[in-house]
Amino acid sequence: MTFQVGMGRVRICAALVALCLSAGAASAQETRVDCVVEPAQKLKIGSATLGILKSVPVNRGATVKAGEIIARLDSSVEEANVALSRAQSDSTASIEAQQTRVELYKRRLDRQNQLSKGIVTQEKLDQVEADYEIGKRDLQTEILKHKLAGIELQRAEAQLELRMIRSPIRGIVTERLMSAGEFVRQDSAIFTLVQLDPLYVEAYLPVSRWKEIALGMPATVELDQPIGGTYLAKVSVVDQVFDAASGTFGVRLELPNPDFKLPGGQRCKVAFPLAPAGPLATALPSGSK
Repeated sequence: MTFQVGMGRVRICAALVALCLSAGAASAQETRVDCVVEPAQKLKIGSATLGILKSVPVNRGATVKAGEIIARLDSSVEEANVALSRAQSDSTASIEAQQTRVELYKRRLDRQNQLSKGIVTQEKLDQVEADYEIGKRDLQTEILKHKLAGIELQRAEAQLELRMIRSPIRGIVTERLMSAGEFVRQDSAIFTLVQLDPLYVEAYLPVSRWKEIALGMPATVELDQPIGGTYLAKVSVVDQVFDAASGTFGVRLELPNPDFKLPGGQRCKVAFPLAPAGPLATALPSGSK
């Protein structure tokens, strides 16, 4: 009877030791550190040219797409230049006229060649041949002028495009700094835009963990209240230079946020599934069974 009780005590102790080792291994396999969630980009949007703002159709808090027009400068002169260049580029009248002349010179030359040399003087034949060659070169000149008109149209359209302020990213307007009617300089900021997809999670870990962090490694991000919740992110940057003063290195993770449901600028905790720092003793004390 006493032997059975002793064996029961041994089994209980063994179970407690195994539970403690399991808990220690779990804590060793996960590193939890403070972090900050920030927008991927924060941009000051201005204009490449001087001018008066004609319209500013978006306001603070608006969601904009990449390439969307968010402001326009006055472009009446540029629009007129585009219309003129397009008319010149679309016209092929000069090319068609010169083609008709070349065909006429070609027919004259063919007729002269069919006549006997006693009827047509060499001077007349040379003149007709010269007219035909000059006509072909004039045709090439008209074709070149038409190509240059097309290039001029592209230049005019590019100048017009500079009067359109487009969003370079898909994001949210956090500031509108100017309104319609104001004069825009090349160093003036019209908007502040932020990119919230993806979000960047910035964290710092002790240098002892540097070899355990790899690009693409998944990690769990837990946001502070009032947002809350846990989200999966992946490591995108591992700093190659340590901070000697604090003995840490920086890690950046990308957190997908396609619907912009998560705001930037909030604190969080990030848990990395790291390998244990060292081997754990798993054997029971000698004599235990």
